[in-house]
Amino acid sequence: MVIDASSSMKPHEAVLNATLSRLHYNLATNPRVSEFARVSVIAFSTDVHVVIPMSDMEQVPAMPEVICGGRTEYGKTFDRVRECIEQDVSNLRMQNLDVLRPTIFFLTDGGPTDARWQDSFRKLVDRNWPRHPHVIAYGFGGAKRVVLEQVATKALFIADGSDTESALSAAITGLLNSLIASSKTGQMQIATDVKGFEYVEVTQEYVD
Repeated sequence: MVIDASSSMKPHEAVLNATLSRLHYNLATNPRVSEFARVSVIAFSTDVHVVIPMSDMEQVPAMPEVICGGRTEYGKTFDRVRECIEQDVSNLRMQNLDVLRPTIFFLTDGGPTDARWQDSFRKLVDRNWPRHPHVIAYGFGGAKRVVLEQVATKALFIADGSDTESALSAAITGLLNSLIASSKTGQMQIATDVKGFEYVEVTQEYVD
């Protein structure tokens, strides 16, 4: 999970942290999801912070607090996510775990403030990199559809005008429902019915 923690999210910081705590509780208390999914939480602004490294959420006692502030730097974020995936997949395989294609749930309320972020994104989703991830994007607040259409490779959700706090809560609920559905089938499943969001089918989907 990669979530925008820039200055535009500062007024919603308390709701963000409460919603993340709820997500942690629901994941940690669902044995099927814990068995199926290893989850990391990354918050980005001017800098990128790994809030929780790739973990079995049953083993994480509490969700650390996210502090919002700074710019919305997409490029640094995609670079760091690529590094994390490289390390995380290696670590999981050392534990003799089968690893599906990584999936990024990308949540943002604004557009990138760095001009060359596309270069970093292309490296992240380069099909020649065996670990290139799927990206499911949720945009709300000031997020631009035209930008997120360049980011989403699996699915795109655009808020229909709901206030940021309601949209944030709904997006994380959608993420949770996707993980629950996926844990039942053993394959990535997307919960497309997310309150207050338009589901946009991605036509240029990356193929496994």
